[in-house]
Amino acid sequence: MPRQFFTAEDIKQLASLKNSDLLVLGADDVITQEAEDYAGSLGIRLVRQTAGQPSVGTEQPLPQKASLSPKIKVVHASSVRLEPFGENQATSGTNVRLRDVITSADGAPMGSGYMTLEKGEFPWTLSYDEIDVVLEGELVITCGSMVARAETGDMIFIPKGSSISFGTPSHVRFAYITFPADWNKHQ
Repeated sequence: MPRQFFTAEDIKQLASLKNSDLLVLGADDVITQEAEDYAGSLGIRLVRQTAGQPSVGTEQPLPQKASLSPKIKVVHASSVRLEPFGENQATSGTNVRLRDVITSADGAPMGSGYMTLEKGEFPWTLSYDEIDVVLEGELVITCGSMVARAETGDMIFIPKGSSISFGTPSHVRFAYITFPADWNKHQ
């Protein structure tokens, strides 16, 4: 079986099935400390198999994460309708629009969406990590005295905790990828 990675959200999903208090981890599986702690708080026992070891005992373990894997999702950019965002935060005359298209509701630990800016700046402090991929125009990220400029096809990484300003001299459309998925719940 392929190596699996377990987060606290995975433990929550597995626990909701309520068919066992045991999770058998493969020899190569990875589990975050937060997930281990969360499992302990729910009374879920974690047992790690060693390479080549058959299933532990006769108890029925929780299902493998693979059975809960999210389905592949395709987002067609042409069908995404952006909504106004942060109207009270942007500089006068700046039009900010966005739409999340992949969230934790899709079973994803990362999120993504589209954002556009029309001429101006939009201040923001990130409580999550973000990567922006410029689809058209020019994106200018200002963080203190540092200025990062990206044009079509370029990417910018913005680490969690950064107080920045999204900006553009004319127009920009970009895709953002966030970790964790629901960035707006971490603000």
